[in-house]
Amino acid sequence: MYRFAYHGVAASQAQGSDFGVMPFELRDEILAGQYPDAARFLTAGRGFSPPDDIKSTNMRHAAYVALTEEGVRANVGELAYWKVGLIKTWLTNRNGTVREIEPHVFEAIIDEAHKNGMRVMVHSTEIENAKTALRAGVDVFGHMITDVDEELIELFEEHPETAVLLAQVGRRTIHAPYLDPPDPLLVEAVTPAQIARLRDAIAKTPADERERVREDWNKTAANIMKLHNAGVKIGIGSDGGGQGQDRYIGFTAHTEIENMVAAGMTPMEAIVAGTRNGAEVLGLTEELGTVAVGKSADFIVLNANPLEDITNTRKIDRVYLRGQEVDRARLRAMWTAEMRKGD
Repeated sequence: MYRFAYHGVAASQAQGSDFGVMPFELRDEILAGQYPDAARFLTAGRGFSPPDDIKSTNMRHAAYVALTEEGVRANVGELAYWKVGLIKTWLTNRNGTVREIEPHVFEAIIDEAHKNGMRVMVHSTEIENAKTALRAGVDVFGHMITDVDEELIELFEEHPETAVLLAQVGRRTIHAPYLDPPDPLLVEAVTPAQIARLRDAIAKTPADERERVREDWNKTAANIMKLHNAGVKIGIGSDGGGQGQDRYIGFTAHTEIENMVAAGMTPMEAIVAGTRNGAEVLGLTEELGTVAVGKSADFIVLNANPLEDITNTRKIDRVYLRGQEVDRARLRAMWTAEMRKGD
């Protein structure tokens, strides 16, 4: 959460891979002011997964097994006890390799969550499962949907408050100009070994894989704009760091916004997606997302105009969280010492 704060990210939520009491304690300790230089941490606690998709080797190893209506309603009640505002589900067949959560069980998760004043985020990238989720009343899609047709758009129009997060981290395989030379913001918080590892991985990517990723990106960008032009609320994405593969915590928020502009959104629209829309997704609109009287003073001061070049969001002069300036020099010194120790 220090790294998120350093990069100007005011809040981030862990989406369904947490377990035990510690995540809730960390959430409350940050809010209580115990870590003034840390971004706000939220957690969905344990997510809801189909049994075939729970393995000791993946991030769903601690998820609730979504088998029966009675069971998932009890599980939602446990999350309500811990004051979770946005819970996580997986409604996916993993390209035909797993059985999805049964529709009536999935509907029970959403129904019970809404009864308890909670909202539901779903990992559902296949178009038919996405339609099922919309009909059931899901509140947030944690990833971009792989296909978009007229029926899907009509369902979004029937559910105008449902948001879609993008998580376009795959595009870095063909587009990572911030590595050559390394972006100054990246150098301040990431080890040279991490930068070299990602640069080498991109250089070793076979030509056919690069072409596949390029085609996937072009399709994703077109679908983003279909949803955006239809008025669907777009938010800054998940998988923004911490899950491996050198997804640099905090920095990926800036590349996500850059990707939105590359897809066709204007810089202002991308900024709104990363601020106001992000606060709405996390249920924090009373405190974050816009500058207004009575809200928490969480903002960044930049040295260049992001409306002229969206990558200027990385040219950070200062960061303020909860009305206090983040001591970025202290954080940078701490990371520098860790880098030297690692060497």
